[in-house]
Amino acid sequence: MINRISSTITLTLFFCSMAISSARLAADEPAAQTPWDLNALSKTPAIHPAEARPAKGMRSLFYEGAEYKGKPTWVFAYYAAPKGEPPAGGWPAVVCVHGGGGSAYPEWVKKWNSRGYAAIAMDVEGHLPGGRSHHVEGNFPSNQKHENSGPARIDYFGDRDLPDKEQWFYHAVADTIRANSLLRSFPEINPNKIGLTGISWGGTIVSAVAGLDPRFAFVIPVYGAGYIHESDNPGLAQWFPPKNMTAKQFEDYKSKWDPAAHLPKAKMPMLFVTSVADPVFQIDIFSKSAKAAGGPSTLSLRPWMIHAHGAGWDDPVEIYDFADSLVKQDPKSVKAEWHKIETPEMDPTTRIVRAKYKADLSEAWVYFTTGRNLWKDRKWNFIQCKMGKDELTSQQPLPKGTTAFLVYGFKQQGGGRSNHVSSEVIAAEKR
Repeated sequence: MINRISSTITLTLFFCSMAISSARLAADEPAAQTPWDLNALSKTPAIHPAEARPAKGMRSLFYEGAEYKGKPTWVFAYYAAPKGEPPAGGWPAVVCVHGGGGSAYPEWVKKWNSRGYAAIAMDVEGHLPGGRSHHVEGNFPSNQKHENSGPARIDYFGDRDLPDKEQWFYHAVADTIRANSLLRSFPEINPNKIGLTGISWGGTIVSAVAGLDPRFAFVIPVYGAGYIHESDNPGLAQWFPPKNMTAKQFEDYKSKWDPAAHLPKAKMPMLFVTSVADPVFQIDIFSKSAKAAGGPSTLSLRPWMIHAHGAGWDDPVEIYDFADSLVKQDPKSVKAEWHKIETPEMDPTTRIVRAKYKADLSEAWVYFTTGRNLWKDRKWNFIQCKMGKDELTSQQPLPKGTTAFLVYGFKQQGGGRSNHVSSEVIAAEKR
């Protein structure tokens, strides 16, 4: 059953329970820490006018985030609701968190508006929107700070020597929780139907927030999630020991900043969306993140999806279908579990792969690789599956030398594909 926090339990009680509970971690993993003042962030933030970056058809504003060097930060955001009268109870809504180098994007807000959702997109790097991409208007300079901005991202971990409350990730998480608090204060919004999605580094931010703010009805990380310190991508691995970070900094990172520390406390439904060939956040750590979530989670590893903001909200139809299944239906008819492919197993004698599934699919395939190089450079091959009533079976055995595999399925309809869903990634042979 979908794990939802009862409306009779207050946010304050939940946060108190979080403070006295701890996840079961391996002996070498530090216990999760929460440097954020979650009770303060759950309160409605003050709003200030923003006239510097207008966008047609939506409201531009500043809302107050966490304090930075003794005063509240101002977070720039675009907000809009669909046209017309709200449904009974108010519009469902979504908080949209951009990736590295991105900003608040009007196009993302419009995309959710077109699907019947109110939406807010904010800049979590202390900047004002600039350039021309994704319906940003005016061709203003990019990466331009403002008088009350918080810290900018410095290659994500470049500020590791600073105090917690001066680090970018601390503020990015706080900005996201505060955006939820802001939406909940708008009378046209249904506070019980607010979701969260993020792209790339935004996916990492929302994966951490999922375990910190239980008020979200659903969370959808795209491309990025947790376990970044376990990535073999040189661009990510460079920030960790032995090349960078002291032992104390690494312990702080694993207990505070990496979403893996917080995902076990995420009880809302989550949909993890990426490409099998994503060049930044590889599927081994992405799959592990989905498995770490404390509530019902679905993994959608699509064969190909460009790593970009527009592609991250346009290509995966599953994002909107998943959201609709949770907040646009009568509560009595909400799916107890969305599309799911269980952990596949390979018969050691025949090397045939089998996986149980609960999904509306027309085709399914085993994706496998014999590569032993970096995950982002591996070549993937595929074997079609026979579709049983509740089990998928590979039509051919996995070749010897397979180092990893997964089972992937979709539904072919109307000239396109939907319901992309996959199993977790299985390491068949160690490197």
